[in-house]
Amino acid sequence: MQLPFIFKRKNKKGFIGVDIQLHGIAVAHILPAEQDSRKAVLKQCAFQTFDPDDPEDILRTFKQLLSSFPVKQFACNASISETAYELLLIDAPKVESSELKQAVRWRIKEQLPYHIDDAVIDVFEIPGQPSNRQQLMYVVSSQQLDIDSRVLLVKQAGLNLHSIDIFELAQRNIATILPEDKEGIVMLRINRTGGLLTITRNGSLYLTRKIDFNIHRLRLALEQSEVQLNDQASISADDIELDIDETEEQRDSAGVSAGDGVGNASGASTEENTGDSLDEEETGLSAQSKLIVDELVLEIQRSLDYYISHFNQRAVSKIVFAPMDLDVTELIAYINDMLGVKAAVLDFNDYLNLKKPLDNTTQSHCFNAVGLALRQEAD
Repeated sequence: MQLPFIFKRKNKKGFIGVDIQLHGIAVAHILPAEQDSRKAVLKQCAFQTFDPDDPEDILRTFKQLLSSFPVKQFACNASISETAYELLLIDAPKVESSELKQAVRWRIKEQLPYHIDDAVIDVFEIPGQPSNRQQLMYVVSSQQLDIDSRVLLVKQAGLNLHSIDIFELAQRNIATILPEDKEGIVMLRINRTGGLLTITRNGSLYLTRKIDFNIHRLRLALEQSEVQLNDQASISADDIELDIDETEEQRDSAGVSAGDGVGNASGASTEENTGDSLDEEETGLSAQSKLIVDELVLEIQRSLDYYISHFNQRAVSKIVFAPMDLDVTELIAYINDMLGVKAAVLDFNDYLNLKKPLDNTTQSHCFNAVGLALRQEAD
């Protein structure tokens, strides 16, 4: 089975997106925007865990999850495991279009961990590259055995499989629902295995990078900030206690009781100092947390520099993080300060028509499934 990654005709019916993850399955059903709205319609999405070591449980869970989805009426766009494909950026061969894939196969054969005869490949071009530079293009390659295995599982679950897609293009699909995509968007998904950064503009994928920065590292950075903030609060409270004790000792030595006017004035002064101490308490990421987050900031900055210089593009208008089951307010503020580009966390509630709001946990689990269901190509 080929991997049809490139846009063809506009999809007028909708897709069911299926993301088979390491420990669970996410499914999303999306319809194109209605005539009186610019927002696509998310009919439903769901996530369910399974035992990854039990093939029967995987299939059973898959079928149970799909029981509420109209699998007979809509085509499916499914993901392949992120470890089961290679996405390579290569110099575009200067050959006729009819000879392109053969030329690409010859060029990438030494870069694959399997024999080229076992590879299923597809290509997609990058628009708007300067004509005075070597043109680049992306090549997707997967081993036929991995494709066959995914096709079998999806069909056993009762789905009408239309295509198998990659996560980079699922993120591209999501970027297209944001108005800022016209000017360029950095989208960054961080999960347990690492980060995936994409830069898209006007529906085209220009740059993608896998980043060695996972959700556990981000959680560590945020927890260290919280610990430091709690320590500062504890120190402030100890200082206040000490001030009160010293004030009482001074009153005792001066023979002033707590009920006297002078004593009341001292008490008022102590309360005022307490307020000042709390106002001066430091907020935001701690110094140690910034050292961790700076690894991520540097990767984003390098990607932006390459995008602007190599593809001759303007600066992006927004940095968007995929939904996370974490409070990343301090991270977003720090990214804004360091890179000078507006940063935000994606909330599907703002960009899709929904029957009821989605919580962060559901959005996080179903992020890629939504991107797969947003595919625009039709048969």
